[in-house]
Amino acid sequence: VFAAAGLQLEELETEAFALERSLVGKDTSTVMVIDIGAERTNFFIMDQGLPITHRSVYLGGNMFDTFLAEKLGLDIAAVAQIKKDFSKSGGSSLPLELFRSLTDQITKEVGYSMDMFTRQTGNEGKRLEKIILTGGAALFPPILSAIKEKFPVTVFIGDPWARVVYQQRLKQILDEIGPRMAVSIGLAMRNIV
Repeated sequence: VFAAAGLQLEELETEAFALERSLVGKDTSTVMVIDIGAERTNFFIMDQGLPITHRSVYLGGNMFDTFLAEKLGLDIAAVAQIKKDFSKSGGSSLPLELFRSLTDQITKEVGYSMDMFTRQTGNEGKRLEKIILTGGAALFPPILSAIKEKFPVTVFIGDPWARVVYQQRLKQILDEIGPRMAVSIGLAMRNIV
């Protein structure tokens, strides 16, 4: 593909390393990064600063949009705006039970991924210390709430800008787009960190 485009490929990198660079940094504890995109959710376990496992499921923000559209009888554009508004407000008034069928799929995968990790030779006795959410749908409050409810570890939305210098007046805007930018920022940090 690169030769056909007239480009000479110098390096390839998986998104796992980019996410590790932008969200985990020098933290050597056992961390799970959950990247919730529009179509898929990727689960990465990182230990000693390296990605160890990766699983991917077909469940993303678009499924939450479709689900809400059916429940509310609205079109996808209206639902996307409602979801965005709830995400900005913290969405504490949203009933978690409404989304249980979708969030259960995510929490089940978290448990499965961790079980798979601890069964690998050398990982016995290790425990998950943090779960970092990223991706466009990560800001939707029911997802964060469901994971926090199910797992007794620190769970939070990752900040890929934490290792980047920027003007403080941009903070609000960068916080809004941060979860969508974690891979891009991690790739840009290559050979810098």
